[in-house]
Amino acid sequence: MIDPSTTTTTEPQWNTAEKTLFRLVFCYYVLFLFPFPFQYIPFKIGDHISSWIDGFWQWMVLLISKDIFHIVEEIPGGNRTSGDTTFDFLKLFTRLCIAAFAVLIWSLLDHKKKNYSGWLVGLIIALRYYLAFSMLTYGFSKVFLIQFWDPTLFDLITPHGNSSPMGLLWKFMGNSHAYSIFTGAAEVIAGILLMFRPTVRLGALMCFGIMLNVFLLNMSYDVPVKLYSAHLVLMAAFILLPDARNLLRFFIRNKPVAPVVLKPYFQKRGWNVAGYIFKGIVLIYIIGSNLYGKITREERPLPALYGIYETERFISGKDTLPSLTKDGHRWKRLVIDRWRTGIEKMDGNIQYVRNETDTVHNTLKLVSFRDTTFVYDFTYTVKDSVLLLNGYHHRDTLKIQFQRKDRTDFLLINRGFHWINEYSFNR
Repeated sequence: MIDPSTTTTTEPQWNTAEKTLFRLVFCYYVLFLFPFPFQYIPFKIGDHISSWIDGFWQWMVLLISKDIFHIVEEIPGGNRTSGDTTFDFLKLFTRLCIAAFAVLIWSLLDHKKKNYSGWLVGLIIALRYYLAFSMLTYGFSKVFLIQFWDPTLFDLITPHGNSSPMGLLWKFMGNSHAYSIFTGAAEVIAGILLMFRPTVRLGALMCFGIMLNVFLLNMSYDVPVKLYSAHLVLMAAFILLPDARNLLRFFIRNKPVAPVVLKPYFQKRGWNVAGYIFKGIVLIYIIGSNLYGKITREERPLPALYGIYETERFISGKDTLPSLTKDGHRWKRLVIDRWRTGIEKMDGNIQYVRNETDTVHNTLKLVSFRDTTFVYDFTYTVKDSVLLLNGYHHRDTLKIQFQRKDRTDFLLINRGFHWINEYSFNR
């Protein structure tokens, strides 16, 4: 394909393969991008558009799954925790089917057209803004340390081998604030460069490298955003497609490349000014919304008994239970984290409970989420790093003594940074 932003004296002639491939890519990306950017229209108009589009895809995927793949069970949609569900793969197949059918009709009705240079310009603009929006959104979430979080107390006590691949990646990124900010800043810069024509090529090159790395991390650590990150990689590559020959000539063949003459999109100056205003609004919206989210994000205060408590003595009734590794009754530790509380038994199982602490009367009630009749009622006393619990579970009396383990006692937290290392410290 010829670069549509350059000045040419004659109208370029695309061959049949180029025109057919462009039609397919154009139809597919229209289906993929929509309703962007209309979902951001205020006054709930965007929400209604998104809801209607989601309902349409739910209906189409249901038809495809039953008639082609013979899937009779219900396929849930709109899963926020994963972008690689069965529904998402069926939706990908459905988009390709619709796009292929649209290409067939388009080719029959418009087979005499010489090229789609104007359409290519419009598609690249749409892809640039979608990709820029994604890069800025994800970039700011890293810069403001929102996407990844510090290792929790439960993360610190989980054996390394019991971490999921995704959990391992999240712990690594969450514990590396400087690296998270660096990667986020790179994404932000790439997104901003995409929004201005003189810097589009640099921005697209940066996006391609950054998103290729993200895609490989998602593949290597089983992060369920594989489909989405793959689409962003392909978007960056497609934006660079009109400049492929010049890039190869400059970077590979070490030959000079003539500068690209950028023609204004519109002959009237007012329309071009409106474009710059639109870019400014988009940048202000993205930056402002992320700043507002960071400022208004409420950090839940630490619970009164926040910490990891290792069991030193466990008395049930009149019996002092030994610390047997297969014992499913004796507690190994009590973990009270910012967001969760859990009782780890000697056999390694963790029972997550609702924490009701009364610091006035020094009472602690732990209630099972699965069975609200499964309750531990305690009074507690704290002296230095020792926690004593006295109470009941059903009809059994319990007396438990704990030794508090501070978060900073873990090597991952207290190791810190060293400019000079006489020996590698790799554990």
